[in-house]
Amino acid sequence: MADGFASEFADVESVAPQPLDLRGAMADAVEYPIDALSPRLRNAILAIEAMAQVPISLAAQSVLSAASLAAQGFINVETIVNGKIVPVSVFLLSIAASGDRKSTSDSLAIKPVKEREEQLGMHYEQRKHEFAIDDAAFKAATQKAKNGSNKSREDIRRDLESVGKPPIPPIQPLLTVDEPTGPGMQRLFAEAMPALGLFSDEGATFLGGWSMQEENQAATGGMLSKLWDGSPIKRIRADKENGTQILYGRRLCLHLMVQPDIAGKLLGNPAVRNQGLLSRILPAAPKSLKGSRFYAEPSDKHREDLAAYHQRLGRMLATEFSFRDPQTRALDLAIVHLTPEAKAKLIEFSDHCERLLGPGGPYEQIADFASKMTENATRLAATIGYFEGGGALIDKGLSLQAVQAGIALMEFYASEAIRLYGTSALDNDTANAALLIEWIRKRELTAVGARFLNRRGPQQTRNGPALKRALEILVEYKHLVPIKGGARLDLGGEAKFYAEAYTVIPAGAE
Repeated sequence: MADGFASEFADVESVAPQPLDLRGAMADAVEYPIDALSPRLRNAILAIEAMAQVPISLAAQSVLSAASLAAQGFINVETIVNGKIVPVSVFLLSIAASGDRKSTSDSLAIKPVKEREEQLGMHYEQRKHEFAIDDAAFKAATQKAKNGSNKSREDIRRDLESVGKPPIPPIQPLLTVDEPTGPGMQRLFAEAMPALGLFSDEGATFLGGWSMQEENQAATGGMLSKLWDGSPIKRIRADKENGTQILYGRRLCLHLMVQPDIAGKLLGNPAVRNQGLLSRILPAAPKSLKGSRFYAEPSDKHREDLAAYHQRLGRMLATEFSFRDPQTRALDLAIVHLTPEAKAKLIEFSDHCERLLGPGGPYEQIADFASKMTENATRLAATIGYFEGGGALIDKGLSLQAVQAGIALMEFYASEAIRLYGTSALDNDTANAALLIEWIRKRELTAVGARFLNRRGPQQTRNGPALKRALEILVEYKHLVPIKGGARLDLGGEAKFYAEAYTVIPAGAE
């Protein structure tokens, strides 16, 4: 029977292997709670949804990150934990494929941020020139105060005091950064704004860069977690004159937009999760709208709503920070207190989350995330309240309505965390495989050699064992097919023989 079957179909052309999804199947996201948001934010999100033709949750991530950036430099918020005061900074992760218009959504949401950076940059060069002159004069006066053979110690002290304090250097005109290293971020907080956003519509650049290389993951995760907590930054420098610098009153919010396979590099990383960073990140992975985005002219109302949001965000960004110390630029932040109704609601929500994260509960697998849901709900509520009410929020306290909005958002993010941090999260080897095949496809390579990838591929997969495991996974999932006996390939402008070579199966091959 077997021989007859083989003979009958011997001449049939073989079917090309189909690349399989490295992530596996995943349930769709629940509906985003847009109606829970305040009118100005809700209308802005709906406007971006219509104008960019993106899922609501993708537009919401961009809008909330901008609101957090604008609020974090002015307020802290009280929590239910013994009156503990925390930042209002939030960390957001948006997961969408190439072509899902992540950049379009983000550019519409943070347009006033870029305009404010441009305004600051226009004045920076002049201020830098003025500082150079003032600094030179200060150093000369300091040297003069030290000189004089007949001066006593008290004479020198008196003359140095008369020179005054050193001039304050101008602030670097940056509100956002997209791919900093850990030391680079520390330097920015010393030289740039004390409230920054780590925003990137190509988050793979950050996740695949120096900061998230295996040997740096723990340090980067720890630094980001401490900034989320509002802890001071300890900057250790080699030169004896400056030594250790401790930066107080700094704030960071985060919004990374990444492709699904690359997201696994973060979501499936046990080191990053064990360190605690993932428990602070609020994810959204909406279903793609590709194939349904037919042209539609935005309505006048959508344009007006977006303009109103831009106007409010622009005013917030143009407001000058208050400093506890102008020399160190430590922020002087107002405290938003909880109203009794808001506190009671948050306590109720905290107990609800605690019950659900017990053994067998729906939050058991995301217990680390669930443990911070109440605080994140409080941060979101304060951000929403400050965007709508500004200083009135400080006088009146955090309302029950704002807290209900924060809770509704956190219940959505918990459902996303359950989807994404479970079976869909990638382990390190699979995440490396996803990173490698994206790198190959981006360069439109039809065949590759292992030696070429070892030397020229992504940094994370150049290590021999890591590359071997990634290639094995890509073969298993039919993205690559081994070439028996090797092949001579022209990769990088020079033809070479590769004993270990692979054919790249096109995405969506038929």
